[in-house]
Amino acid sequence: MARWLKGVALLNLALLMVLALSIWSTHIPDKPFHMVSYEQGQSDFHVIEFNDDGEMHLPEQYQALKQRLEATPGVQLLIFIHGWHHNAAPNDDNFIAFKRFHQQLALSQAGVVGLYIGWRGDEYDPFWLDGSDDPESQVEALDFPTIVTRKQVARRVGENGVRQLLASLDSLHQQGLLSRYVLIGHSLGGVVALHGRKQAILDNLAQGKGETHLTVLLNPAATASEYQPLDKWLSPPGFGPSMLVMQSKTDFAVREAFSWIKDGERAVGHSWAVTHDVDPCPMRDCSKAIKLPQALAEHDAKPGCMRVLEGVGWKVRARLHARKSVQSCFDANNQAVWVLAVADGVIAGHNGILTDHQMLALAALMKASRAERNYSPTVTQEQIAAD
Repeated sequence: MARWLKGVALLNLALLMVLALSIWSTHIPDKPFHMVSYEQGQSDFHVIEFNDDGEMHLPEQYQALKQRLEATPGVQLLIFIHGWHHNAAPNDDNFIAFKRFHQQLALSQAGVVGLYIGWRGDEYDPFWLDGSDDPESQVEALDFPTIVTRKQVARRVGENGVRQLLASLDSLHQQGLLSRYVLIGHSLGGVVALHGRKQAILDNLAQGKGETHLTVLLNPAATASEYQPLDKWLSPPGFGPSMLVMQSKTDFAVREAFSWIKDGERAVGHSWAVTHDVDPCPMRDCSKAIKLPQALAEHDAKPGCMRVLEGVGWKVRARLHARKSVQSCFDANNQAVWVLAVADGVIAGHNGILTDHQMLALAALMKASRAERNYSPTVTQEQIAAD
């Protein structure tokens, strides 16, 4: 027995040593990755980085962006905020993917400037279990407890630094230097974006104002309670949603592990808050006739209950009776925030983001809305062509 207990003690000691080694060897410093050069003020791609307190590492990064906007007033700004395990390192998968995403979008949307918002998505990677770069990772959930402290940081970065940054961009919009911005946040970056923009959206809705800008949260690691203050609001007449929350139905990290770590509280995209479903058409061709269940066919036939996002082959359906406030397609389509449950062919798992099809979908949404109005479910193909 004594020998067995000694063996267990040695095994525990060895595990602690491996954990300590993994933490020490994978520590990520809280520092900026991008110095500012004179040429940056003329670039169409920018980076702004925040520390764990939500302060800009280098305020010159914002000044360079402002200089670029002043050079060509009226451009659009595409903003991406990364999530857990990521940062603004030049070799970070999210950084590389967003640069490509922006370049592809700029081909169809002239005058789009890209902005990558970086923060320390993780301090370390215990046991080297980071599977965040693999949409089909089977080990990412084993590293999940690290999300607790980083979620606190994400909220702080959103409420402090990003909120101030967006307020500055709102001011540049009012001055005519910026047409509008589209803000995209993924995972914990969705938490940053939510808390960076939520109060401004609430203030605008309370004043009866619609949103010029659009906020898109992809698989956000945010609870339904964090989102709930936005839930009671409807879009003002003539405006579409102020925010889109897109949650993959195959997102294990958020659906299961997140619910468990938050003591049973559900994430917003897997809760009562869902207003719409998004499914890809077969072979991305929505013109092909397919056999549907009778109830779904009758639903799609009702005006406003189903629309096709042309060019990408997605069907967007209003979800009815999920809660008392949504009893019709009109109710769902007039929510100030659309919470969309999306199929695997739209977002694959937790990390299936910044794909070519998503780029086409975003281009379609941006083309369907002018600077003074957001995407509306009633926009016609004639209006899209006119824009």
